[in-house]
Amino acid sequence: MNYYHRDPTVPFWRSNVDVDSLFTAHAHRPERAQAWLRFFDTSESTPAFEEVRIMRGHFEGAILGDHTYHWTFTPTYKGEPAIVLPVRECGRVVDILAIARGDHNVWGCCTGAGQFVGSTAVHRKNLNSPLRVYKTPINWLLLANCEGILPLSKSFFPLLQQASSIIAEGFEHAWEVAEYAFLAPAERLFLDCEAAEQAALNKISFEVAA
Repeated sequence: MNYYHRDPTVPFWRSNVDVDSLFTAHAHRPERAQAWLRFFDTSESTPAFEEVRIMRGHFEGAILGDHTYHWTFTPTYKGEPAIVLPVRECGRVVDILAIARGDHNVWGCCTGAGQFVGSTAVHRKNLNSPLRVYKTPINWLLLANCEGILPLSKSFFPLLQQASSIIAEGFEHAWEVAEYAFLAPAERLFLDCEAAEQAALNKISFEVAA
């Protein structure tokens, strides 16, 4: 039997904690967090604008093979300030997405339970419209005004096969989405990898920077 050896420096990681209460206890200063978003010209009409908060905590670099990020975030009352958002699953807060206020390349989550943030419906005309998928929260939150989704868990990617079409951030990101959503599941189940690759090519496109 395999046991998870808990690291005391990240007490909430993979822990059955009440994340809603944790968020309420540590999150504060929404006006400061919203001012940070305004600095990057983020629309105030986005769903995240009302929920964004400041939270002090500690980022810890980690090798996280099951996730799309490389840092864990532990809320404290003394750490460096981070921009945070609640991550929901079926309406329940299951995780906290945190972005270091001083370096938006440093970002991660608190419990590891979150699958994705965003919406498959926002700004889409209908279910056949392309679904935008992002690689980093700074692009999803600040550049795309929360349009589309940001996957947090690699186990979420196979669900993207159900989208009629997908728009990735760029060429490299498109191949990353193809690997996690189409090729890796096919390889794991000993299915036709060439067919999976063709399905990915048919569904995934990307935008070229001007």
